[in-house]
Amino acid sequence: MNYEEALAYMNKVQKRGSVLGLDSVKLLLERLDNPQDKRKVIHVAGTNGKGSICTFLEAMYRAEGKKVGRYISPTLHGYLERFQIDGCDMEEDTFADLLSQVLPVIRQMEQEGHALPTAFEIETAVAFLYFLEEHVDLVLLETGMGGRQDATNVVSQPLCTVFASIGMDHMQFLGDTPEQIAWEKAGIIKESCPAVSYPNAPEVIAVLEEEAGSHNTNLKVIQKEDIHILSQTLSGTHFSYRGISYQIRMLGEYQVYNAATAIETKLLLDGHVREDSLMEAVWEGRFEILSRHPLLIRDGAHNVDGVIALKESLQNYFTNAQFFFIIGVLRDKEYDTMMQILCPMAEQVFTITPQNERGLSGAVLREAVLPYCQAVRDCSSVEEALERAGQEAARCGQEGKRAVIVAWGSLSYLSQVTVRK
Repeated sequence: MNYEEALAYMNKVQKRGSVLGLDSVKLLLERLDNPQDKRKVIHVAGTNGKGSICTFLEAMYRAEGKKVGRYISPTLHGYLERFQIDGCDMEEDTFADLLSQVLPVIRQMEQEGHALPTAFEIETAVAFLYFLEEHVDLVLLETGMGGRQDATNVVSQPLCTVFASIGMDHMQFLGDTPEQIAWEKAGIIKESCPAVSYPNAPEVIAVLEEEAGSHNTNLKVIQKEDIHILSQTLSGTHFSYRGISYQIRMLGEYQVYNAATAIETKLLLDGHVREDSLMEAVWEGRFEILSRHPLLIRDGAHNVDGVIALKESLQNYFTNAQFFFIIGVLRDKEYDTMMQILCPMAEQVFTITPQNERGLSGAVLREAVLPYCQAVRDCSSVEEALERAGQEAARCGQEGKRAVIVAWGSLSYLSQVTVRK
């Protein structure tokens, strides 16, 4: 099997859809000799910030010479980005070879009448095989969605379970209250396994603490009063956590809390952190400055909590600026609420249709924006949106005003937001 054949197979499986539950993936991994239990794993769940916390953890461990594997979703640039070792994506031939190891097991399961693994379950098995064969020192494992019934929830004894910011997303699968969603996320907690949480809302923490208690472990919750932001500019943030000074390049106040969550995890596990290592952490598509002339930012705010965080960041970093938004979202998100929160800030909005089977039409999104910003245009492509936003930013500059272009929404289109050479 070559890579093209492997992708064709995965695309075929993808059309079967996804099913929450662990029976198929557990059987698949059992017949592969349980590779998930042969590496050290930190398991991370949450609504927003999983990738950022893992990025900080990766930087700290790699600074100590550790070989770090990461399994992530969604991705910004391409399919193989979801399987990483020391920041490098899996090679095409490697994926084809690993899938070839998995396929005979799947065929045997089918012959025996078992339910077939979903695409995400197969990818999860491939990831564990990859990290085992490459002898990584540590796996940073992100849940795909939820936790309790997520295909990644198969590691019998992770080093630690970590909870990023938990909010409202995927309600059709996880529940329609913060408590219900937190309960699903809390399902990754294991017996006597340390647990750490971002400074989540009290009702979320209560659920996590109850679940931790039922598994004979304590939940370490990051306290905002232990964090002091010393300076915050577009070049980075200087802060102290529990009296120790750190600097990060990733922007937004929430990234300070993500960093503190990663720091606390590392301290809990081995008691030491190289303070300078956090400056190596860079996570594309998260309040990322692509250009300063004009000022162009891309941000993967794709749910209500993400949009609230983006709004706070724009207000913190910019005063008396005119904002030009490029927006593309998926149709199963609360896009009406998202537009209500952020679009009143916009001078002008350019909508696009993400190239994704769940992508919301830019024309439909335009109607959702109109009550909050009258100057809105549906564009035929990301390139057109960038061109028109750039023209408006140049006009502002000629008038002596500061312009900020912000492309935000689904990661499925943000890789197309680039700076023209």
